[in-house]
Amino acid sequence: MSVPVTLIAGFLGSGKTTLVRRLLQESHGVRCAVVVNEFGALGIDGSLVVQRAAEDSSVVELSNGCICCEIQDDLRATLLELVRRGSGASASGTAITWLRRALGGGSAADGGFDRILVEASGAASPGPAVQTFLIDDELSRQVHLDGVVTLAHAARVREQLDGTREAADQLAYADRVVVNHADRVDADELEAVAAHVRACNPLADVRTAEHAAAPLDWVFSAPRAEAADALWKGVDAAGTSHTEGLVSVSLTAGAPLDRAALLMWLEFLAKRRGQELMRAKGILRVQGASSALVVQGVYQWLEAVEEDAPAPEVSRLVLIGRDLDRDEIARGWAAIGGDAVKVG
Repeated sequence: MSVPVTLIAGFLGSGKTTLVRRLLQESHGVRCAVVVNEFGALGIDGSLVVQRAAEDSSVVELSNGCICCEIQDDLRATLLELVRRGSGASASGTAITWLRRALGGGSAADGGFDRILVEASGAASPGPAVQTFLIDDELSRQVHLDGVVTLAHAARVREQLDGTREAADQLAYADRVVVNHADRVDADELEAVAAHVRACNPLADVRTAEHAAAPLDWVFSAPRAEAADALWKGVDAAGTSHTEGLVSVSLTAGAPLDRAALLMWLEFLAKRRGQELMRAKGILRVQGASSALVVQGVYQWLEAVEEDAPAPEVSRLVLIGRDLDRDEIARGWAAIGGDAVKVG
């Protein structure tokens, strides 16, 4: 069984380490393998560490049953090795023997860890990591990305968005956003910041928090494409142009769309030089089908799946990207049967 992975992103100082520390310390009933950049940055209390796998090992067991693993080479290699250890594959050496014992000798499906959480670098875009999960066949057989959780500093995020490309990327790829440090701004400013974040990414579920105290069941939850009401909540905020050329565009269509033309057009947008389509997500009604067509895209990866749910009366599609050609999008959408286009 494929192990779900949650990617935790956020700019420096947003509170990622605080959130990860909570996951490693609290008793929440979820067996996690948490992949972090450095153990030292977490400041884990020595009394919480049950056992280190071996001398100089990158794996430790914590008293709440979670496992903490340090990224040594690259993310792909770390995840594959972690899953192999958890399943007992190639079980040789002290570290692997210990980890099999810590996990009860099984994989996630057999009572081992339930999920993996990866803390992304605070100074980098999560895009390459997201792409790794989508295009690496070997990795995708072992693990799957079930969501990106981004933390944003309530008092600094707008300044960071104005000054850094990476901060905008971190929001654009998010499925869930925690506007953290809510106690650093007054109520009106917090509402304005949350609205700005929703405008950057109308697809994300946005919550505010102090000390990264977001509900853990929400952090662990996977985005559900079939939950149309939740998916499109706040989508009317789309169409705003943001820092570093980041734009969100909301598209609707009252008539059924031509599926082949739709997918060909989206593929064209994803490969169009001079712009970057970072996210695409939609619930659509296509010609000749009674079921909803759910479209999700990241980078040049595109998936279109018919869901076991009735097609919507109105098709909706949101595009998030950098330097998107709005006029070209409007022309292409109209050409395949779409009507309303909301752009900035």
